Amino acid sequence: MSCCAGRALGRVAGRLPDGAVAGGDEREMTVLLPFLVNAALNFALGLLIALFLGPAAFGLYAIGAALVVLVNTVALDWLKLSAVRFYTAQARESDPGIRATLDLLFAAVALTLCLLLAAALLAGFEGGLPASLLAASVLAAIGAGWFDYHGAIARARFLDAAYARLIFVRAVVVLVLMVGGAWLTRDPALVLLAGLAGTVASVLSVRRRLSDGPLSAIGARRELARDFLRYGLPLVAGNAVYSLIPLLNRSLLAQAHGLAESGYFSLASDIGLRLFPMLATMLEIVLLREVIRLDETRGRRAAHRRIAGNMVLVLAVVLPAALGFWLVLPAFEALFVPPGFRGHFARFMAPLLPGFAAIALFQAAIYPVFLLEKRTWVAAVVAVIGLAANLIWLFGAPGAAEPLRFAAAQSAGFLTVLLVTASIALRALPFRPPLRDLAGLLLASGAMALAVWPLQGRLPPLPELVLQIGLGGLVYGAVVLVCDVARWRTGLRLRWLARRARAPRKPV
Repeated sequence: MSCCAGRALGRVAGRLPDGAVAGGDEREMTVLLPFLVNAALNFALGLLIALFLGPAAFGLYAIGAALVVLVNTVALDWLKLSAVRFYTAQARESDPGIRATLDLLFAAVALTLCLLLAAALLAGFEGGLPASLLAASVLAAIGAGWFDYHGAIARARFLDAAYARLIFVRAVVVLVLMVGGAWLTRDPALVLLAGLAGTVASVLSVRRRLSDGPLSAIGARRELARDFLRYGLPLVAGNAVYSLIPLLNRSLLAQAHGLAESGYFSLASDIGLRLFPMLATMLEIVLLREVIRLDETRGRRAAHRRIAGNMVLVLAVVLPAALGFWLVLPAFEALFVPPGFRGHFARFMAPLLPGFAAIALFQAAIYPVFLLEKRTWVAAVVAVIGLAANLIWLFGAPGAAEPLRFAAAQSAGFLTVLLVTASIALRALPFRPPLRDLAGLLLASGAMALAVWPLQGRLPPLPELVLQIGLGGLVYGAVVLVCDVARWRTGLRLRWLARRARAPRKPV
């Protein structure tokens, strides 16, 4: 859940990029299209790396990748969050010290991480990992932080084309280099370093467009650094715990059952942790900035009403995505999962899916309540509760030694976070998502499941998957429209009537 900390705040103020004027739909597509491409390439990335590394080496790689996320979150994420929140096109002109302070802080933190890594390696500390993997993980974390920081700068200034290029270049170059590295070397550390090279290349491709000039300490201010730390620390603390949960589960599973079993678990976990947070981020970009715009122009009550409505929209996307993934698992596994992971992938993915859905719902539907009220401390407190639930499930329930217990524990931790934050958020909101709409979504999901379930194992994998997705989507969409969930059917009808009214009439 490290991506849940308000990534869309840089675009929510309603200002246009550097004084430019563009259509809203065009701006949305400029931002969302790279996410769709990135999601597809990330999906292929995990599967191809697993194919060439094999279960045991992929298990080691997955621990290193989780360490990348953790180090990036703990050390650098607060700078990205501060850039999203405080650095805007207007602030760039009125207070250049904000960017100067952010740049200097990033350079200082990156240098500190490199010195700590060097000291650890010289002292012989490896944390149970090969020294090469530890070094590659820390360096890759710095690269990931550099990428995230520049992405935040681009979004804060509404430089959608630069943002799209940043994401697209990284996705393509990382895919080529990491998959090529896995194929040629079978070395997890070199695969991580290949990812670092791709990340650096993507930032360099837009560096000049996003730069405010050479790095200088003259404009940096200490009070700004304190403000950034106060704002970001609660978010970072929470996100660090969320990042720790997958790392902890992978490491404990490797110790208990070996790297191969950890590799099976990690492939399913990686695929879900790539796709569902990406889905939530796309929803967040579209929805959250409108919430902030309403808060600025029409007041807090209008923003709260929109958040309640957005909860229905987010559930309408996330629920069929998670349920549909579970329904198509046999065909999906037969088509896309490397042979050495088949059987194990579906076995772990099924109990992991509820947790992935919880991640997406928390990020896109629940967390905006706390961002709007600036109650970011909730993330840190609830994250600890989620970690506790994960550990209790691991060690307190019967059969704790079974490998599937680790998948169930991860889902239990994320579901606990969702339930606790949802109860707090719904009490704080003066509006509730309409029960009629929620019932309609549950009915549509049930109808989709009844239509798709009998198709499992009836056809070869490819036609089965295509038929399941097509039929499931049609059934789900039809029931949603029949129930007029969120008045979407009414809205479509009114739009159609308005278009007919505007159409030129043929002369008689």
